[in-house]
Parts: sequence; structure tokens; C-alpha cells
Amino acid sequence: MERIAWLMEYPDPSLAYHVERDLLDSPEARLRTLRERIGRSGHCRLLLDNRNTNGHWGNGAYNPKWTCTHYVLFELMQLGMEPSDEGCRESIGLLLDYERGENGGINYARTVKYADVCVNGMLLAAASYFQADGERLEPIVDFLLRARMGDGGWNCEYVHGASKSSLHTTIAVLEGIERYAEGSYAYRRDELIQAKRPAIEFILAHRLYKTRTTGETIRDEFLKYTFPIRWRYDVLRCLDYFWYARVPYDERMEDAIRILEGSMTKKGRWRGYHQAGKEYEAIERDKWNTLRALRVLRYFNREPPEPAATA
Repeated sequence: MERIAWLMEYPDPSLAYHVERDLLDSPEARLRTLRERIGRSGHCRLLLDNRNTNGHWGNGAYNPKWTCTHYVLFELMQLGMEPSDEGCRESIGLLLDYERGENGGINYARTVKYADVCVNGMLLAAASYFQADGERLEPIVDFLLRARMGDGGWNCEYVHGASKSSLHTTIAVLEGIERYAEGSYAYRRDELIQAKRPAIEFILAHRLYKTRTTGETIRDEFLKYTFPIRWRYDVLRCLDYFWYARVPYDERMEDAIRILEGSMTKKGRWRGYHQAGKEYEAIERDKWNTLRALRVLRYFNREPPEPAATA
């Protein structure tokens, strides 16, 4: 309980809501009260206050990172902002107004012909979360289903000849599918759900972070957990997706779970990293990553390691 007490020490409203929902199983009435506070104060309120009068953040859809409309809405989704918020829904509409690339997806860039798969995966997640009109999501759904790779996942570089999926891209699309599937959307829903299994299998074949040939770590950054989530993949992001999507335990997750357990600090916490780029304000990354790690371990029935004894 020491860790819970630390998490709940002067918590941001969003953090308090997620701790009580994911670790304490608080009653629904209590959770509703907590959620109502998320947009009124704390980090979400700060983000909302930086929204421009034209409905965008930053200089528009995708500039600068991470203070643009695309990433702020993606962050608000992660923090549990009320999905029916009118301002967020209006801003999602602005993103969906952008033209499509030659390959069919939403394309923010004027200088690039092709839509980016990662961007469309994240956009599908945020737009589904903020309850966008289903017809407006249909081009994204079509694009993502069409962009699948032969090994089951996705890769933004497929338009440049990539032959293998990317963990970065695949997790972004899986998160988008999950948000879409839990909504009231019907368009090609079953096809998207069916596409999850081979994509998850692609990740499991890599044991979440290893090469399939030598078993070495693909990138050291996969073992550094960033929050808020941007576009980069890491082991905690993947395991947290498995928690959210209720993906059952598979032996091929074991190495990653042990990596997560072993990355706990002596104080019994998990360090949070920042993906380089300007922010409106730093969030309590260590607390958020500790929350995320604890709910993952709880889901997989693992007792969190005890903090090191202090003298």
C-alpha cells in the first residue's frame, strides 16, 4: 500500500481516477465523481486551456510535436478526458477534415503524397474515443485494412518497399482498433477485430522486444518507458495494451514481464521517460509509469517486487 499512498499523494485528477479504477476497484459512483474532475483542473485543464480559438493546438494538426492537435488529443485520450467533451470532438473533426493521401488515409502533410499508417492508427484511436461520426472513420478503416503486411502487422514504410512489419506501427494500429471496436461502430468492425490476432502474433513472435533470428534486443529504447505515449514503441506500452485489450497470457510475454519487474527502482517505482520534444508542461511520468506497471502486473497475476529495504 506504500506505493498506492505515494501515487495518491496530491494526485492529478486524471491519475487519481486511473489509480482508483485500475488498482483499487472503486465503485462506479466514486469513479464518475473522479472523472468529472479530470477536465476541470490539473494537467488536462492545462492542455484544454492551450487550445486555440480556431480549435487547434500549436500550429495545427501536426506541428510542433508534442503540442499539436493530433498529439494533444491523443494525450487527452490517455488521461481519460471525458469523451463527450464538445471542444475535443470539434478538434477531432478538424483532423478528419484533412485530405486523404494517394494511398487513402488521412494525410496532414502537404509535401508528402502518402498517408502515414502510425498517424492513422493513432487518429482512429482518438477519433473513436471522442465519438466521431462513424462515416468519417470509414476511410481510415479501409486504409488500415488495406495497408496490412504479410506477416500480420503494419509498417509506415510499406510505401517505400518495407517487407516486414514494425513494432512501432503495429502497436499504434492495434490501439486504434481497440478503441474503434469498443465503440458503437459497425463498419468493417469484424474485419478489424480479426486483424488483431495476426498482429498480436507478430509481436509475440518477437517476444515483444527481440529479433526473431538472434534473440537480441531490437532497440535499447524499447526498454525505456515513455509517457505520455507518442509514436514510439516500448515494452510497457505493449504490455499495457495487452492489459487494456485483455490479451491472455502467452509464454512469449514472459521475458518482457520479467524485464518490467526488473526495471523497478529501489523505491518500488518505475521511472518515466520523455520522448524528446517541446511540451506544454511535464506530467508526473514516474507516477504514471508506476500505475501502468502495477496494473499490468496485477492483470498477469504477478506480485510486484518489494521495494529495497532502507537503512
